Amino acid sequence: MDVRSVQTSESPIITVNVSGNLSVKGWDKLEVVAKNPTPDNLVMDVQEDEISVNCHSNCSLRVPYGAVFQDAHISGDATFKSLEGEINISKLSGNLSLRSIDSAAIGTVNGNISAKNVNGSISIEKCQGNISVRDIQGDLTIAESIAGNLTLKEIDGNAQAQARGNVSVELDPSPESNYAFQAKGNLSCRVPADASVAVKILNGSKISVKIPGVEVPTTIKAPYELVLGDGDANLSLDTLGNVSLASRPADWNMGEFEVEMGEDFDLMADELNEQITSQIEAQMEMMEEELEHQLDTLSFSLEKTAMSAEQAERIAARAREASERANRRAQEKIRRSQEKMQRKLEAAQRRAERKARAAERAARDRRRRPEAPEPPPRPKAEPVSDEERMMILQMLEQGKVSPEEAEQLLAALEGRSG
Repeated sequence: MDVRSVQTSESPIITVNVSGNLSVKGWDKLEVVAKNPTPDNLVMDVQEDEISVNCHSNCSLRVPYGAVFQDAHISGDATFKSLEGEINISKLSGNLSLRSIDSAAIGTVNGNISAKNVNGSISIEKCQGNISVRDIQGDLTIAESIAGNLTLKEIDGNAQAQARGNVSVELDPSPESNYAFQAKGNLSCRVPADASVAVKILNGSKISVKIPGVEVPTTIKAPYELVLGDGDANLSLDTLGNVSLASRPADWNMGEFEVEMGEDFDLMADELNEQITSQIEAQMEMMEEELEHQLDTLSFSLEKTAMSAEQAERIAARAREASERANRRAQEKIRRSQEKMQRKLEAAQRRAERKARAAERAARDRRRRPEAPEPPPRPKAEPVSDEERMMILQMLEQGKVSPEEAEQLLAALEGRSG
């Protein structure tokens, strides 16, 4: 086993060139540690806070959370986990896995790409395999067509992608966001039933739209457009295969928010944030107590050694720095948890507002709908002339009509019979 290490700052700049597989994971230490199973295959060059790692076989790295990967060339598979600095990958011959990272700019990947829990954005130039992305808070941009399939679930920003295979998307459109998906296979898109988005289906062999409350033609031909809610976002679907646009359950149960929002909603948001903060602060307090205990134990142990006062102070200082970094990370966790909760609450509020606007539009339409017109008044009959009255009286005298029949004739002429 070949192990190399170097002390760094909180955000060193790292370039890697690995001929095998690469595993990278962030940690709280201000140190980069590289490991390789075969001796003499690993070289680490250091110039101030810039580190270059070259490895002729597999390599594992432990780096500070804030490390920035400026340029990476990897011949095998690669995994990046628990990193807060930007990741730049020029070329990767195998599969790429990204977990709990901030953002990534990726060049060419010959295998599959899997990303989950991304705090920022992801841009990809070219992927020869499949791409699966879930829970991304920024944008997703794919420049060239994906050779395989695309699966996307949960994105807060914009998304633009095209695939030679199938595309499957689940999203809750954010206001003013833009989504454009192209496929040569089938294209499936699911949105909440109360989503607010303008949809354009540019092409599709067979088109199916199943959104509750939305009436569509029995047979849909492209191009086809429809507006859900107020159309606050834009969604474009374009494929040579079949298109399916359907609803999915909303992430939040909005029943309790349908009547009143405003101050009640803000109060609920504050209460949730306070709960999150108090929970993490309790964890921080426990952690600080544990660290203080460890520092006291360390100081006691150092006093018993033959170590010089300067060496003991240097070790104690490094321990205090580790404690401060842990506190900063805990504070960062509070901030990110609050931001994520706030985004959820804002999405829930938008859905409630869309429902309220829809109900208002329905009520307005009912008020505007014209009432059934009253039947026109029956025209008044012309009064019976003296000549007509004399003719009836003569018929009565001649016995041609009875008195009852004479009265009915007069009534009919005056318009009283019906």
